Amino acid sequence: MRHYLVFYLFSILFFASCSSSRKTTALSGEEMVAANIDLINVQKDKVNVTVNTPAFSTAIVTYQLPKIIPGTYAIADYGRYIEGFKAYDKSGSALAVSMADSNTWVISNATNLARITYQVNDTYDTEAGDAFAEGSKTIFSPAGTNILAGKHFMLNLCGFVGYFNDKANITYKVSINHPENLEASSSLDDSDPAKGTDVFMMPRYAEMVDHPIMYAAPDIASSRIGNMDLILSVYSPRNKNISSRIFMPELEKMIHAQKAYLGNINHTKKYAVLTYISTNATDDAHGFGALEHNTSTTAVFGENMKSKELIHVISHEFFHTLTPLNVHSKEIQDFDFNNPKMSAHLWMYEGFTEYFANHFQVHQGLMTEDQFYAKMAEKDKLSKQLYNDKQSFIEMSKNVLDPTMKVQYPNVYQKGALMAMCIDIMLREASGGQKGILELMGRLSNKYGPNKPFDDKDLIPEITAMTNPEVGTFLQEHVVKGIPINYEYYLKKVGVTRGIVKEPTLVVFMTSKGINVRIDTVNKKATAVMPDASNTFMTSLGIQNGDEIIEFNGTPLDASDPTKVLLTVFGIEEDEPVTMKVNRNGQVVELKGKAKLNYTDGNGFKFTDESKRKLNQAWLKG
Repeated sequence: MRHYLVFYLFSILFFASCSSSRKTTALSGEEMVAANIDLINVQKDKVNVTVNTPAFSTAIVTYQLPKIIPGTYAIADYGRYIEGFKAYDKSGSALAVSMADSNTWVISNATNLARITYQVNDTYDTEAGDAFAEGSKTIFSPAGTNILAGKHFMLNLCGFVGYFNDKANITYKVSINHPENLEASSSLDDSDPAKGTDVFMMPRYAEMVDHPIMYAAPDIASSRIGNMDLILSVYSPRNKNISSRIFMPELEKMIHAQKAYLGNINHTKKYAVLTYISTNATDDAHGFGALEHNTSTTAVFGENMKSKELIHVISHEFFHTLTPLNVHSKEIQDFDFNNPKMSAHLWMYEGFTEYFANHFQVHQGLMTEDQFYAKMAEKDKLSKQLYNDKQSFIEMSKNVLDPTMKVQYPNVYQKGALMAMCIDIMLREASGGQKGILELMGRLSNKYGPNKPFDDKDLIPEITAMTNPEVGTFLQEHVVKGIPINYEYYLKKVGVTRGIVKEPTLVVFMTSKGINVRIDTVNKKATAVMPDASNTFMTSLGIQNGDEIIEFNGTPLDASDPTKVLLTVFGIEEDEPVTMKVNRNGQVVELKGKAKLNYTDGNGFKFTDESKRKLNQAWLKG
C-alpha cells in the first residue's frame, strides 16, 4: 500500500500534476522562433542558449520565461536562472536591454532584432525546502532543470527557452547540440539524423513547455502496448538496482491494465517516462514525485525507490491523458505563463485522476477489494486530519496560488478522489450498475476533446445535464459550497460500512509499542532493540537484539538522520521480498525472506451487506 505518513515524516510530495498545453496551431514555416541549446560547451554548470528571432514591427518587444507552468500550482519564476542576457541586430551590434521583472527582458530597437543569447543555470543545485510550502522559492524537482556536464541534462524547456510578446503561438524549432554518448528521451521525434544534434519542431510555445527532454547515457526500455509506444528512460548514477530493464515489466503491466480500463477513451500514440534518481545530496533534487504532460511524465525519486512507488505515481500521471488532455477549461487551453488565471476545476483534473489511479487497480485485479477500501479509508482520514473539510473546492481551485489556498491544494488527492468515488457510486446506482464515472468522462471527452475547452461556469451544469439531479446537488453542496460529505451514506449503497479493520504499520521497524531500532546519528549506526518478539517483521527475518542494521534491499542504511532510516523501510508490503545485512558480533550476516507486517486495529471500510453484492461488483469490476 502507498501510505501518506510521508506528510508527517518526510515532507516528500508524491503528488502528481498535470500539464495543459494543447495543439491548436499548425506548423506554418512563415514565422519561427529558432532556439539552440548547447549541451557540449557547458561552463561553470551553465548552458548557452541562442535564439534566432522572428521579425518584429514594433520598436520594443519583451522576451519572457514563465512565472508558472500548468500543473504545478506554484510560482516558479524560471527567469531567476538566466544570466548574461544580450540582444543583437543582424550586423551583430548589441541592442539595449532592460529587465521589467525577474522573468521579463525588454528589448529596444526591436525592428532590427535578429538574435538573443544568454546562459542558463539549473534548478536542482539550489533546492531548499518543500516546493509547495508557503513562501517557498524552490521549483518542484520534476518541473525543474538539471545540468551535469557530460552526464545528465533534464530539459524542462520552460527553463531554457522563453517567448516573445504576441509571438507565443508561432512555430518553435529547438535544436540541441549534445555529447554523442548521451541520448535524448522524449515523446517528441528528432527531425535531424546527425548524431550530435537533435531538432524538435513544435507548433507553439505551450507545446514546447509540454514536451520535456532528458539526456543521459542510454538506459532506455521500450514496449508496444496496443497502438501506443511506451518508453521508460532512467538515470540512476549510483544505485544500479534501479534501471529501465528492471522496472519496465511492472510499468508495462500497469499501462496494459490502464489501457484496458480506459478502452476507446485513450488515443495516446507515444508515452515517455523520464525518471531521474537523486543522490539526495545538498546540491541535488529533493522534490520527489512527478509532473504530468500530455504524452510524457518527468519523475524524480530517491535511491531507495521501489517499483511500486514508480508504478503508483505513473499510474496517476497516465490518467491525465483523460483529463485535462481531453476535458479542460479555457484557462488551461490558453494558459498565461506570466499572468495566469487558474481554472475552477482543479478538483476534477486531479481528484478524478487520483480516483481512476486507484479504481483501475481493483477493476483490473491488481489489488484486492479490501486494499481498495483501505486506500479510500486512508484518504478519508488524511483529508480530515490535514485539511479544511469545509473548504469550497471551486474557490480553492480558482485561488490556488494564494498562500492560504495553496496549503489546501494537496486535498485534491484525498477528498477530490473521494468526491469522484461518491459520484461513481451514484451513477452506478442510477443506471442499475451499467454506467459510472469513467463512462461520464468518455462522454465529456466526446463533447469537448483536446481542442475544445469549456467555460468554467458551464462544467457543473453540463455534468448535471449528462447525469441526474442527485449528482448536480452533490456538486453544488460539496464541491461548490464545501459542505462536509457523509461518505457512509454513499458507500452503504454498495454494501460497504465502517468497521474495525487490520491496518499495517507504516514503518516496519515500529509497532504499536514503539520503535525497534536505536539510531545513533553521531556514529551513524542503527541497532535493533527487541525486548520481545512483538515486531513480526523483524523476528520473521531473523533479526536479533543488538544487530547493527547496515543494508536494506541493497541500499546502505544511512543513520545520519532518523528520517532517512524510517524512509528506507517505509511502505513495505506483505510478502514483499526483503534482503538485509546486519553486523552481528563483528560478522556480516545476510538475512532474506518475505515481509510479514505488523498490524494494528483501525477504523476503515469493509463490505458487509450481501444484498448489495451485485451493485458492489458493478462498481468495482463493471
